This record gives sequence, structure tokens and C-alpha cells, in this order.
Amino acid sequence: MDKKAPSIIGEVYVEASNSEDLSGDSGYTLYIPMHTQEKQDIQLDSVYFRNQIVKLDRKTEGENILYVGDFKNFKKSNDDIIMSSNPLDEMANKPPRIQNRIPFEIEDSEGIVSYKYKGDIRYFKIENIQDRSTDNGPRS
Repeated sequence: MDKKAPSIIGEVYVEASNSEDLSGDSGYTLYIPMHTQEKQDIQLDSVYFRNQIVKLDRKTEGENILYVGDFKNFKKSNDDIIMSSNPLDEMANKPPRIQNRIPFEIEDSEGIVSYKYKGDIRYFKIENIQDRSTDNGPRS
């Protein structure tokens, strides 16, 4: 693990998000901006954050690059569980969603990024990730 993040990494932040479908799932999106394309040898791959891991999507904004990771908090299901002496009836039960545990102990405001540098997989830690979530919706 590298002792510090590459100098081309900008201010990393997270924002809350809600599912647009009727599932009721929520989550958050982590944004990792890069200031310059000077280091084209560096390609961010995945991020470990808040006890989850996701692949990062690379987006280009003008001359800058933005990596985005979408995390999901799945709503617990209240679906009826089919209990039957016939195993074929029970096949309609949905399996539970289980989150993978990450191999690092980090705070909620920290993340570990895996990246490729000249073909090697390396890691660095991001500290003090800013939470930019706001609730501007109507109040009842």
C-alpha cells in the first residue's frame, strides 16, 4: 500500500442517492476527481468504502478525469417466504443479499483505492472524504 494518494487526485467526496425504481433501495456515490491527465499510466480500478467494494467508472470532463463508484444500501425485503414440504415450491424464495466484507479496517470517512500503475496493481488510502449529501426536499 502506498503511503499517500497520487498528487493528481482531487478532493474526494460522497453524496447520498435514492433508487429511481420502486425497490426502495438507497445508497451513495463516491467521486474521485483527477486534476490532470499527465499520469496516464495510472488507472483507478476499485474502491473499498464503508464496508463495501465497487468498481470505479471512468468519466471524462473536459481535460479532467472523474472516477465514480455507486454503492447500494439494499432495503430489507419483507417478501413472504414460502415454506412447503415440496422443495419445488420453495424455489420461488428470493436469496438474501449479502454484502461482502472488505479486508481493511477503515473509518466511514476513509477509502482504499486499488489502481493499476504500469501494469502493477497497487493501493492507496484516501482520508477525510467529504460528505456532500443534503436534504433539500419538502418537509411535511
